[in-house]
Amino acid sequence: MAKKNKLFLWILVFLSQATGYGFYVFTGTQPHGTVLANLHEGGALVGVLIGVLLMLFIVVTERSISYKKADGKGNLDQLLKAVKQDIERGAINEAMQKCERHNSSISSCIMSGLERFRSLDEVEPRFNAKISEVQKAIDESANFESAQYETNLTPIKTIATIATLIGLLGTTLGMIRAFAALAESGGAADATKLSAAISEALFNTAFGLTGAILGTVAFNYFRARIDEFTYAIDESAFEVIQTLTISRRNLISERVQG
Repeated sequence: MAKKNKLFLWILVFLSQATGYGFYVFTGTQPHGTVLANLHEGGALVGVLIGVLLMLFIVVTERSISYKKADGKGNLDQLLKAVKQDIERGAINEAMQKCERHNSSISSCIMSGLERFRSLDEVEPRFNAKISEVQKAIDESANFESAQYETNLTPIKTIATIATLIGLLGTTLGMIRAFAALAESGGAADATKLSAAISEALFNTAFGLTGAILGTVAFNYFRARIDEFTYAIDESAFEVIQTLTISRRNLISERVQG
């Protein structure tokens, strides 16, 4: 899985940069004075930055689709309520089926815990040991799901940083050109050369800041989603284990009274 994701990222880098450079070349063929022709004055680094923005858009889209899929089908609170009712009735298999139908990251963690509980029901007489194994199974599943949530977050953070640096580099090169134009003319630079150099600097600044802002916002949003998942799985695991414990106590109480 990790190898496939790395391959996906490398292919994405190549295709996005090729697209960005192709777009930059295309802007050079446009009539002078148009918006696209003005973009061409930003220099070759504008093409690089366009490729970076395209890559950011694709990665953010991929993450959004993955997170939507991880939310599963239906309401999580209703699922937990139904699962706890099944546990109270001793219907572990029905609770697991509901988790499977919900098909979310959290329901997968709960199902792992219930599956571990069911598998130990006949071979482990100590209830506390079973509960400990249930918690362990949920934690293992949660670690796996959390790793899936964190996939491709590093590229988003990297893009936010690189976009700023590339924009700064383009700005610096544009200002070097501007001062070079002034030096060549002895302080009275040609307006066309000077404006082209300043345009290069400002276009790179604009694209670089755009990539940095969008990348930072996307990264922080996805990090918040991971925090939400961590809190939700902790809360869900607590409720499931509490229900198992209470159901056990009620069963013992009924046997004593009987």
